[in-house]
Amino acid sequence: MRKKWIIFLLFMTFTSINILSCGKKVPKETFTAEKYFEYAKNLFDKEKYLDAITEFTVITLKFSGNPLVDDAQFYLAESHYMNEEYLIAVAEYQKLVNDYPESPYVPEAFYKVGMSFLNLSQRPELDQEYTLKSLRQFQNFIEAYPDSEYRQKAEERILELRSKLARKQLLGANVYRKMGIYDSAIIYYNILLEKYYDTPTAEEALFWKAECQYKLKLYEEALTSFTIFVEKYPESSFVGEAKTRISKIQKLL
Repeated sequence: MRKKWIIFLLFMTFTSINILSCGKKVPKETFTAEKYFEYAKNLFDKEKYLDAITEFTVITLKFSGNPLVDDAQFYLAESHYMNEEYLIAVAEYQKLVNDYPESPYVPEAFYKVGMSFLNLSQRPELDQEYTLKSLRQFQNFIEAYPDSEYRQKAEERILELRSKLARKQLLGANVYRKMGIYDSAIIYYNILLEKYYDTPTAEEALFWKAECQYKLKLYEEALTSFTIFVEKYPESSFVGEAKTRISKIQKLL
């Protein structure tokens, strides 16, 4: 019995040593650039972005002359982006664009700078610094890469951003209108209609511009504005009010 027990212990000891030996991790210091990138990319795919940031950074420094370095730089930026560190992501995307201009990742990095600023963009009533930066980035992107697969998305983002800027302009105009300062309100509405004519907000701006003209007894101008409004936005919720105003003005003229 004792002999069997000793044999069993020896077997278990050998098995444990074998398992530990097989499961022992290879030190990262011995990794090739390819192996290191595979390791870092695996962390990224598992959404372990902080760990991925560390490892991609090591690759960019340790293997600076390797063909994989632009891949590492791109995924370093992506890791910051996915971790919602948008300003850092912008810096890393721009580093890729500037340092590796021939990289196939450059167009996407250019686009992602715009997306990073978009994610930092605040509500219309607040400061629109990042809205403007995002808008310029997407416009520059389309100019630089007109055939990119991201062009349609960039165009959609541009409309979204311009609509936000139009909404901010409308809020300012509405403040003057509600205060009864109609001439100033008209100036704001005109700016909106000139710069953001293709946004959904233009509909509301045109109606309230006409209403301000009516309040100032600028009847001919108001009639023109209301008439254009009815023709341009026949399905608008304001169309009934606009038609009523037109009838009243026609009786006054």
